[in-house]
Amino acid sequence: MTGLIERIHQSSGRFSLAISGGGSQAISELLAVPGASATVLEASVPYHEAALTRYLGQVPDSAASAVTARNLAMVSWLRAKNIANDHDDIFGLGVVCALSTNRDRRGENRCFISIQSAYQTNEISVVLNKGDRQRHEEERLVADLILHYVAESCGVESTPPTLPETLEERQHQASDSWSALLVGNIKATHVAHEPLTVFPGAFNPLHQGHSKMISYAENLLGRKVNLEISIRNVDKPPIDFLEMQSRQEQLDAHPVIFSNAPTFAEKARTFPRCCFIVGTDTLLRIADKKYYGNSEEQMVSAINELHELECRMLVFGRLVAGQFQELDDLALPKRLKELCTGVVEEDFRQDISSTKLREGPKAFLPD
Repeated sequence: MTGLIERIHQSSGRFSLAISGGGSQAISELLAVPGASATVLEASVPYHEAALTRYLGQVPDSAASAVTARNLAMVSWLRAKNIANDHDDIFGLGVVCALSTNRDRRGENRCFISIQSAYQTNEISVVLNKGDRQRHEEERLVADLILHYVAESCGVESTPPTLPETLEERQHQASDSWSALLVGNIKATHVAHEPLTVFPGAFNPLHQGHSKMISYAENLLGRKVNLEISIRNVDKPPIDFLEMQSRQEQLDAHPVIFSNAPTFAEKARTFPRCCFIVGTDTLLRIADKKYYGNSEEQMVSAINELHELECRMLVFGRLVAGQFQELDDLALPKRLKELCTGVVEEDFRQDISSTKLREGPKAFLPD
């Protein structure tokens, strides 16, 4: 193992590592071999739930899942990029596990490893045969897997550890535009030379309500609707290339634009003279100063910028705090309301939401 680590340190790869719930001895083994400063930019063990939440900037849906590992890898990559002030040969590694413990824990023993770069997202997962190994043996296996995939990312030849279980691997090599978007060299994957109709959202997943809004807007406005997904959102890691690929495949029937524009002011700068499709819930957030650092001045400035960039908004009614609200039901700044055209409930109403769909059938039961 020392020889493998020496070759890792001799490569050009530099890492920020975040390992939670197993395999953390890989960190000490990397640091124990001379030359570690060439490879390890920083290493963290956000083991406690609160520490994991603080590192990610959000509460994970599950502490041991592929998504959480990829989010850890993305946050680590951003940290590595900032430390090195570069993005070439920079990697973020995220690891989460549920291993054997001294308490009765339901569920499978499992491990998820992810490595993020400016050009690729890798995801490795394995379900371990419960009871076949003691905790220290599982820890050793996970550490060996980590070191193997670190070496592989650095272009160092390595043989993966032998195990009876099946390793599942997924990866996506980014296109030039996706890579440039993540690095921050471009604001969007599509540059418009004419006013667009832009429907911002996560579309995770796209549902019937979205589809009907798209059809309604296209019939009303007489032009195609572009679905816009910002890869960056407030207090969340950017979505990675595997997730971008998944969204792209799901939305294949529609024009999709990925952007670096989490706020509507940034969206307006990226898509001047566009018509945004929004729900009343989104419109209320645009008018809420808490999204501007509690500064009313910044909120007013953002709304004024929407005016200056000649943007418009087609507003659909939505359930807000259990009550269906149309545009005319909202108390909004006059300047914001001037930009809006409302769709009345008699013409369109769909109460389904992506959040409820992700939560599953129980989300639709009455309180």
